Amino acid sequence: MKANALKIAVMAVLSGSLMTGCATVGGLFDRKAETIETAEKSDAAYYQEAVEALNKNQNRTAIEALNNIRTFYPTGQYAQQALLDLIYAQYQANDFEAVLKSTEEFIRSYPNSRSVDYALYVQGVTNMGGAPKASRLFRLDQSSRDVTYLRLAFQDFQTLLNNYPNSAYAADAAQRMVAIYNDFAENEMVAARWYIKRDAMVAAANRAKWVFQYYPQSTAVPEAIAILAHANSELGLTDTANQYKTLLQINYPQYLNRDGSVRLNDTGAKTRTQKVLSAISFGRLGRASDNQDSYQGQYNGATREQIIRQAGGIVLPAATKTPDAPAASSTRRPAISLGLPDSEAEAGHLNDVPR
Repeated sequence: MKANALKIAVMAVLSGSLMTGCATVGGLFDRKAETIETAEKSDAAYYQEAVEALNKNQNRTAIEALNNIRTFYPTGQYAQQALLDLIYAQYQANDFEAVLKSTEEFIRSYPNSRSVDYALYVQGVTNMGGAPKASRLFRLDQSSRDVTYLRLAFQDFQTLLNNYPNSAYAADAAQRMVAIYNDFAENEMVAARWYIKRDAMVAAANRAKWVFQYYPQSTAVPEAIAILAHANSELGLTDTANQYKTLLQINYPQYLNRDGSVRLNDTGAKTRTQKVLSAISFGRLGRASDNQDSYQGQYNGATREQIIRQAGGIVLPAATKTPDAPAASSTRRPAISLGLPDSEAEAGHLNDVPR
């Protein structure tokens, strides 16, 4: 009896295990079938849906269809193009954080693609807009906010020019590099003007000299010279001030009054209208498959070759360099050799970093 009871118990356990196993295996097959069922269309059908949605500016619908291609057909014939179109759709949907993730993924996944220049360009344009949410929400002036994203954008455009100089996006990227370069200089001039208003002449001169030294090709140079002339004059450094005034008289006479004093009233950042007009010449962002002639821009009178050559000659100072931070071994900066008096460093210590 005991033997029969034990045999029945063992058979019951085995039967239960087999049933459980069958249920588990069945569950696996069921889940697989369920997964397959979620891919309701072929990759071609999903892509057609995405294209139609993009043509109607239905970006969220397009994003969903394109993500379906990337999920269910990651190695299919539409995978690469789907990611390119996804970049565009995300940008149009103002999902800028997603744009940066997608451009990075494209550059990493398809380094030999003929469309890497497009990914770099969109990445640069997105970074140029600033922190993906905050700056776009409040429409902050580029020169009056954190410049981290501007530096990233400059690097993106520089990489594009260095690796794809014949790209349809090269000239527009070059123009944006020049604009960023000028914005960095303007960032320093904002501080210089602030110091001038508070009669902190040494600090103002330091900021202006920083522009003179590290952004010599920027549009802020004339005003920087004017501030240096004014600051030196206010500090009683007449000889040095006259040297700067001579530069103004020869090159930028509009910054001098008839009595020889420096005119600062009309100096300053570009007006909002000027900034908007300047931005109009930038190419309009389109899809990678669009006609790329629209990216030739206006370039403010310069030819395509000229604007690319100009951008190739400008660099940003290292991020570790700041006008408020003294060098590790000294509190003095190297003198500027632009035909200006070397004695100014000794006269009033204008190269000293304000504490």
